[in-house]
Amino acid sequence: MLLPQVLQSLTDQGVGPADRLLLGFSGGVDSLALLHALRAANQAVLAAHLDHGLRPSSAQQARQAGELARSLGAGFITRREDVGAYAAEHKLSIEEAARKRRYAFLFEAAAAEGAAAVLSAHQADDQAETVLMHLLRGAGPAGLRSMQPRWLPNPWSETIPLLRPLLGVTRAELEAYCLAHDLTPIEDESNADTRFFRNRVRHELLPPLEAAAPGAARRLTQTADLLAAEQAVLDALSQAAWQRSLAARGAEYLRLSRAALRGEPLALQRSLLRRAWSELGAPGELSFETVQASLELATGPSSVGRLDWPGALQLWLEGDALWLAAPEADLPLEWPQAEAQPQPLPVPAALDLPAGWRLQAGWAAAPAGWAAADGLQAWLDADTLPGPLTVRRPQPGDRFQPLGLKGGHQRLSDFFINAKLPQRARAAWPLVCSGEAIVWVAGYRPAHPVRLQAASQRVLHLQLTHSMP
Repeated sequence: MLLPQVLQSLTDQGVGPADRLLLGFSGGVDSLALLHALRAANQAVLAAHLDHGLRPSSAQQARQAGELARSLGAGFITRREDVGAYAAEHKLSIEEAARKRRYAFLFEAAAAEGAAAVLSAHQADDQAETVLMHLLRGAGPAGLRSMQPRWLPNPWSETIPLLRPLLGVTRAELEAYCLAHDLTPIEDESNADTRFFRNRVRHELLPPLEAAAPGAARRLTQTADLLAAEQAVLDALSQAAWQRSLAARGAEYLRLSRAALRGEPLALQRSLLRRAWSELGAPGELSFETVQASLELATGPSSVGRLDWPGALQLWLEGDALWLAAPEADLPLEWPQAEAQPQPLPVPAALDLPAGWRLQAGWAAAPAGWAAADGLQAWLDADTLPGPLTVRRPQPGDRFQPLGLKGGHQRLSDFFINAKLPQRARAAWPLVCSGEAIVWVAGYRPAHPVRLQAASQRVLHLQLTHSMP
C-alpha cells in the first residue's frame, strides 16, 4: 500500500507525474523505500547524498548509496563536507550542524538541477521522536506540531518546497516494504550512537514509553497533527500581531514596539518572540526559559535592559523599542544627531543634521501655551543669551540648568538618564549653546536662565523637524 499512499501525498502537495524531484538519500530503510516507490511510479528522481565526513566509513557509504540509487534507475549526486569543522566554527552541536549543511546542499542541488521539490524520507516514528524532543526542550505549539508534510517558504528557498510524503507511514511498514521488494538498505552506524539526542530518544526513551503505554508513538504523531491545525489559526493571528508590533527591520536586526507587544495576549507575545528569532535566521527553537525572561524584560516597567539570546544574539530595550540583533549589528539611528564639529547657528537659519533632521532658528512671537509645547520646539528670551548660537555634541563635564530648576545645575548625563534618552543616542545628541552655556537640549527642554518671561522683548524660536528619506 506504500505506492498509492506516497503518490496521494505528493498529489495533495501539488506534485505532478512529470515533475523532477530531488530526494535526500542515505540508502537507509526510509529513503530506499521512498526512492523505490517513486521509481515504480516512473517519477523522475535525483538522489542526493551529503557525506558529512564524520566517520572513516562515510565515503564508502556514499559510494554504496550511489550504486543503490543507480540500480533503481535514479540519478545520483553527492558532496563531501567537514561538518565537524563547521560545527566548531559556528558553535553548533554536530546534529544541528549536520542538519544545516545537509539541507543547504539539498536545496542548492535542487535549484541547480531544476527540481520541483526536495523530498525528505522522514516517517511517522521520526515524527513521534521529534514531538518528544521538542517537548523535552520546552517548545511551544509551533515546535510541538513538529514536521509538516509541506514547508514553503522555508529557510533555504522561497520557491522550492520541502515535502515529507512518509509522515503517515511507520518504520515497521517501511521495513516490511523493503523486505517484500527484496531491497537491502545500507546500515548507518551513526543511528545507534546515543551521544546524539535523537538516538537517545529513539533507543532509550520511546521503547519504555511504548511498553508502558502501547500506542504512545502513534498518539504523539496525532498530537502533532492536532497542534498543526491549531497552530494554523495561531499563525494567522500572529501575522496580524506581527504587523502591529514590527517597527523596523534590517538584515541583522529587528525592532518591535513594546507598547504593541504589551497589548497582545500572552500566547501571541510568545509567538512574536519566536517569530523574531526565526526571522533573523537563528537555528533551532527558543527555550521556554528564554522566552519567559525576554517577556518579563520587554513588558516590564524598565526602559533599559539587556538579555543574551542563543546564537550570538541579544535582546535589549531602548524606551519603547525592543531590539533583537547581533551585538556588532549596524543599527539605524533615528534620533537627531549633531556633527562631530560644532556648527554655527545664525538667526534666522536652518541647519541640516544627519538622517533627515533639521534645526531651525528664527524670530517669532511666542504662542499662547508655549510652555506646554512638545520638546521639538523651544522659545527663548533672546536678550538673555550670552553669545552666538552653536550646535554641538555633549562634552565630558557638561552641566545644564533645565527649565524649572531654579537653583544650581545638574550634570547633562543625569539629565539624559532622567529623560530616558536611549544610550546609543547620547554621545552625539544636538545641544544648542550660546557662548559656553547650553540653552536647549534639542527635542527636550530649554535652559532656565533663558526662559521666556512676561517682560521678554525679543523671542527666539527653535524647532527640530524630521523628514523621512
